[in-house]
Amino acid sequence: MSSAVIQYTLPDLFSLCPFDYSKPSPYLRECSAESKAWVSRFNVFNDKQNAIMEKTQSELLAALAYPYAGREGFRTTCDFLNLLFVLDHLSDDMNGKDANGACEVFYRIMADPDFKHESNLAKIILDFRQAIIRSAKPQFFKHFLNNLNRYTKAVAQEAELRETGEVHDLINFVPLRRENSGVRCCFTFIEYNLGIELPDAIFDDPIFQSVYFAAVDMVCWTNDLLSYNVEQAMGHTSNNIVTVLMQEKDASVQEAADCIGVVFEQLMARFLKDKSRLPSWGADIDRDVALYVEALTRWVGGNLVWSFQCSRYFGTANNVALLTRLVTLYPKDAEDEQE
Repeated sequence: MSSAVIQYTLPDLFSLCPFDYSKPSPYLRECSAESKAWVSRFNVFNDKQNAIMEKTQSELLAALAYPYAGREGFRTTCDFLNLLFVLDHLSDDMNGKDANGACEVFYRIMADPDFKHESNLAKIILDFRQAIIRSAKPQFFKHFLNNLNRYTKAVAQEAELRETGEVHDLINFVPLRRENSGVRCCFTFIEYNLGIELPDAIFDDPIFQSVYFAAVDMVCWTNDLLSYNVEQAMGHTSNNIVTVLMQEKDASVQEAADCIGVVFEQLMARFLKDKSRLPSWGADIDRDVALYVEALTRWVGGNLVWSFQCSRYFGTANNVALLTRLVTLYPKDAEDEQE
């Protein structure tokens, strides 16, 4: 078997992203410490998972994606992003049956305050629900639960596919990835932090949907590209667009990376074009829609910055990856050393 080093070059995504992502939340430091302490209090992780969680720096992602959030809203959002990563890390080590159980607990506690479960996961979810329900507007919470329902079902499906080693084709993978990434749940917190309630008719509008899903896909495809190295070292490749493209197009890692760069550019062009031709729903709603769409740009750009500032994907080589865009493929089972 060849032991040759495999390297690939990332597309220059920053040059394709014209959005402003220069000012993170001023509440990052204090809320980060509080949110980390909150997660630790419930003892949901083993030592290995705690180490991975520390490198994730989800609070930094929140600071870059929601720089406009007030102090209370930002802290709540940090807690939610941490919850998503909690389920992500726990379900990575679960088979399909166990993941279905954990995902059902996650959703039912959020949706039904009378649902009872004694696990540490249930306790942290219930604590979050009790906190957010005090400040959640009805329309936000409805959108949140709808997206959370789709998310938890998709995470369970991801575990089932991982257990069988099945890799979806592109046409089936994209809609699944939109859901199991958690991005749509995160976008719901745009409404929460802006204090707006967009009518359902906005989300049903085809031009708005084009803008919205262009943003979702830019985050998902970027995440999969930048996380691929760590994931393939762990053997978790089935839920990644790089693997899907390699399998469907009989492509190399480099060819898949190049393809993602082309798709990102196309998605960005679609986002900007359709943003400029959104219909009018009246002055008040138009203002809220404009705020929401601007917040989508913060998410796309903020996610890109976070990916290179945290050590989740490139470890201590994140500056090298940022400056050179050159990635050396990790050997299998090297995630403990390289993450």
